[in-house]
Amino acid sequence: MEKKLRIFYFKETDSMDIWFDDPDKEQICEEIDDAVLLKKDKDGNVIGIEIISIASLTKKPVEIPVSILAASKPVSKITATVG
Repeated sequence: MEKKLRIFYFKETDSMDIWFDDPDKEQICEEIDDAVLLKKDKDGNVIGIEIISIASLTKKPVEIPVSILAASKPVSKITATVG
């Protein structure tokens, strides 16, 4: 089964969720920055990222350590779907 990258923007909270796996698998939420939360499954694998206060980040880049993303299970192919 092909994994799909899902990106959601929530105007009400000015936040964006980026999912690498099924959002229903989320068990752990870890804050790594004032504006970045990692979404993890029960085994601690990163399955998504939430970026909060998007509008205030226009002048500040969001940095996510590559080692954190590399720690999650590899995906052979990703298809992006916005919405």
